[in-house]
Amino acid sequence: MAEHAGTPESYERFVVLFRASTIGIAGTGTPAQDAQGRIFAAGDFGAGRTTHGGGRPRILAFADPEAAIRNFGPRCNAGVPGEALLQPAATDPDCATREISLVISRSTAESLLAAPTEPPGGRR
Repeated sequence: MAEHAGTPESYERFVVLFRASTIGIAGTGTPAQDAQGRIFAAGDFGAGRTTHGGGRPRILAFADPEAAIRNFGPRCNAGVPGEALLQPAATDPDCATREISLVISRSTAESLLAAPTEPPGGRR
């Protein structure tokens, strides 16, 4: 991810791609299954959190789910749209943001959620 932080333009491209990508998380609770067999978040299913540094909660997310599974095992056990991870960053005052690899600020998360979704590369 560090290669995306070099310029404002490359950071903008990163956050657009983040919003449209599947991000690995440490899922907690029990997901549900619809009539077609697709799994979805329901009931008590959510993103696992940890406290780090100053003791504020952080979502356990992995930019590359496949690499996270290889490196950390089943700790990365679900994938969610990046847009879903922007919601707590934009709205939860207790959700800390910390630059471990790259931070998406609260104001950036808010502006991305307010804008229409565009696929990577701007093509539909």
